[in-house]
Amino acid sequence: MKSWKQLEEYTRGLASTIWKRPAKAERIGGVNFDAVIHVSEDEIVLIEITEQFTLEKVRSDISKISALKMKYATEGIFARAYIILDKEPTAGMKDLGREMKISVISIDDFIKTAFDYKSYVTLRTEVAFGSAINPTTGEPDNQNYIPVSYTDETGRRNYDLDNICDKLERGEKIILLGDYGTGKSRCTKEIFNLFTQRTSNGSKFLLAINLREHWGATTAIEIIAGHLQRLGLSDTVDRTMQLLRNGHIILILDGFDEVGSQTFGANQDRRASIRKLALQGIRELVTSTPSGVLITGRPHYFNSNQEMYEGLGMLSRTTPATLIQCANEFDIEQAKTYLENIGLSSSVPEWLPRKPLMFLILAQIDSTEAEKILSGSSGEIGFWGQFIDSVCEREAKIHTSIDPVSVRDVLTNLAKYTRQGDRPLGRLTPKDVNRAYEAATGMAPDESGQLMLSRLCTLGRIEPESPDRQFVDPYIVQLIFAESLAEDVSNKNYEILNENWRQAIQPIGLYFMAQWIELYSLQRDTLAMIHRMTAPTNGQVVGELVAALLLLESDPLDFGGLIISASEICLLSLGITAMQNVKFDNCVFDTISFESCKVTNESEVKITSSSIAMATGLTSKDALPKWVVDTSIENTQSASNASRIKSSNLPASQKLFLSIIQKIFFQRGGGRKESSLYKGGFGEQYDRKTIDTILSILVNEGYVEKSKDNSVFIYNPKREYTAKMKAIRDQLGLSKDELWLRVSSLS
Repeated sequence: MKSWKQLEEYTRGLASTIWKRPAKAERIGGVNFDAVIHVSEDEIVLIEITEQFTLEKVRSDISKISALKMKYATEGIFARAYIILDKEPTAGMKDLGREMKISVISIDDFIKTAFDYKSYVTLRTEVAFGSAINPTTGEPDNQNYIPVSYTDETGRRNYDLDNICDKLERGEKIILLGDYGTGKSRCTKEIFNLFTQRTSNGSKFLLAINLREHWGATTAIEIIAGHLQRLGLSDTVDRTMQLLRNGHIILILDGFDEVGSQTFGANQDRRASIRKLALQGIRELVTSTPSGVLITGRPHYFNSNQEMYEGLGMLSRTTPATLIQCANEFDIEQAKTYLENIGLSSSVPEWLPRKPLMFLILAQIDSTEAEKILSGSSGEIGFWGQFIDSVCEREAKIHTSIDPVSVRDVLTNLAKYTRQGDRPLGRLTPKDVNRAYEAATGMAPDESGQLMLSRLCTLGRIEPESPDRQFVDPYIVQLIFAESLAEDVSNKNYEILNENWRQAIQPIGLYFMAQWIELYSLQRDTLAMIHRMTAPTNGQVVGELVAALLLLESDPLDFGGLIISASEICLLSLGITAMQNVKFDNCVFDTISFESCKVTNESEVKITSSSIAMATGLTSKDALPKWVVDTSIENTQSASNASRIKSSNLPASQKLFLSIIQKIFFQRGGGRKESSLYKGGFGEQYDRKTIDTILSILVNEGYVEKSKDNSVFIYNPKREYTAKMKAIRDQLGLSKDELWLRVSSLS
């Protein structure tokens, strides 16, 4: 407690909650009491808070109070009396009070009569905080915490754990956003621990609630009761609700996006209505307390910040909620520290996804195998392929009854079940897992197979007490989504057109898919899949295949009057390859990129009755082209470097150079085929001689490595020059880089 006066005020607040009557300082019979509660005509509560920890002071207070108790007794009024000390009273002090029926207790013991917070802290720290768990055992994540900063919307202001605790103590509302695996749940655990350490006598209580455990709860008391019952504290529900409403409880609510099914469909208002209904209990909980609240969830769950504030009960003009974000990844130093903490000596590869959860997965793998994965040089897609291969080979070595190919088939089957479920990472029951094994091997899992299934490091427990599993990282599930779809295209598995996919591929998976189409020359097979049925049940797969093709440079694509309906498309890029004769109807787009748009009014392309979360390359919503009809758009983003380059007066050689380094250094994945580099770019025509010269300079001067794979030349970036290339690309005509100036002389 910061001051004695604050302790007195806090004690009065607790007393009001305990006896459900106002507690006020009052002078009675010439004695000043810090708190007096008139419970009824026949009962009164007298509280004296003493700062002096001496037997003489306690004896003096007892003498004054006992005389007043006797007076009240003669009037038929029962007087309950407390002397509250800052620390545990001595046995002598307690004995003096006991003789006169006066309770001499510490502030801790008085707090305990309101709420046994120390027991709560003990029980709460024994169970997991949200998804901060060991993916293999389901037990709480106990890896050393790597300190990170959180930023505001602008990215200019940083917050650490102490800053967040300060805000909560001041009664502020905070929303923490972050993608899966970026450390939101671990943040709530560290805030809880820090808050408990920082605060002691007379401080507010803090409850940390995993919202995923309260799926479908529609009231505040349902959430509080369910939380306390899980900890064995069900007898404290009523008192907790009183403390909450009186402002004595701070809340940490982890996972607002996990209290209801993910909704699909292009009717934006309908989806918003479903979300609002699912959040009804959370909204009541947040508005029930005047104290601080920290609530976490994934970005893009809501259509807009306005909907988010309204849905969470944090829409206030006087005290607006603070919106902060997790960094998507560790920085290099944080990643290096984590690897050292788990006993790995490898440096951090440039292409390694540095999500906290990714490092937690690496910690579960044998150190020799983890070192091998980290030392690979095949880039992002190669890393994930090698990562999955290593997992499958590892399990096959441990459980000799199954081979690596079958382990991978099990994962593919589980990903397919996830595609049809209502959770992005799946909720896979033991029956689902066994079914996936049987489909992959042709037999039910034996004891060894059951053991392997229970400890696959790509699958994790959703909560310790549940046998259900989920994929532990979106990168993994997206890789398998993409790989599975590529195999379906290659194997002409048209049956998927009749399935009902509820989980859409995300940008990382879409880029993987596009690379596999190019790597294995599946363009014709992809078009055959797209045109196989006039009105497939699974419009999702058609939308994803079209989006993947549009990421590849090719001749214009004529889709022959194709109608794509009810598809959720994460990214539609309109500036790489021209398309024509296609209609997107009743679709949901996370992002449409209009930069260098190759669709014209003559292309016979239409987007109708759809919704767009983000349109890049547009200065405003009013800038939508005429072929986008009856479609809502949430946000726009001004034109990017691509437009700047295309509209600039740079010489042709520099524009071709920028096109080449964009493909080699900045597009996802590893190296680039030679054929993909011998094209025009940024509005410039193809010029073989100039491109030959540029590639020769890049290779001979060590910026790029040239290798041969199956009779095809591959150009791989030297990652130490990524920053150099980025500076050239950002500065353009202002750049004085020697390489940039040399290229300019080629025109």
